[in-house]
Amino acid sequence: MFFFMLLAYSMVFALLAAVVCRREWGGCYIWAKIVSSLAFFAVFVISARISGQSAVFFRMLPAFLCCFVGDIFMAVYNRTRRKPYFLLGLVIFLGGHLFFVRWLCGMQRISVTDILLASAAVAVACGLCGMEGMHTGRLRPFVLVYTFFVALFFVKAWRLALVNPALPALLAAVGSTLFFVSDISILFLYFWKKKSTAVHLFNLATYYYGVFLLASHLLFL
Repeated sequence: MFFFMLLAYSMVFALLAAVVCRREWGGCYIWAKIVSSLAFFAVFVISARISGQSAVFFRMLPAFLCCFVGDIFMAVYNRTRRKPYFLLGLVIFLGGHLFFVRWLCGMQRISVTDILLASAAVAVACGLCGMEGMHTGRLRPFVLVYTFFVALFFVKAWRLALVNPALPALLAAVGSTLFFVSDISILFLYFWKKKSTAVHLFNLATYYYGVFLLASHLLFL
């Protein structure tokens, strides 16, 4: 079932990638994003249904709902370039990361090590924000706060995987890694002086396959 869902999911993502690459299809971008987000939500629901992990499903549900809604706001921003949509999208995604962290903390409490490692990621992000050609402006403090919680999710997932290196934990950890990389690439997608379709595709691919692994890891619980 995992590989069947991965194949179907990849077909949906391929359509989104085609829309991004073909400027004349730009009017379909928002709908392509909605369909892609519905796809990861379907994977999440099907995985929970097959595994019978209803408790885990409801603990993770708020995070996936935030990802779904955040996707829509970011898609609208990409089409309109109106900053309120961008800010709303980031705030909702931040909520999603907080819900993911809450889910992981139900299995292992936050430690000083988690805080220090997430803070180190903020230091790296601060360095990236200071690069010539990077224009975060007044959003820099928010970017750094966002980075902390994204990194905390990543660190927490890997600490759990190292304690219990079973397949579900490893899939969740790899998923969190892709999520983390995708969020770091946002700096180069929205704040870098030169816009690139390749960066956009990289951002989408790491995000959507990261969410896919987080959703489908329920199959193996």
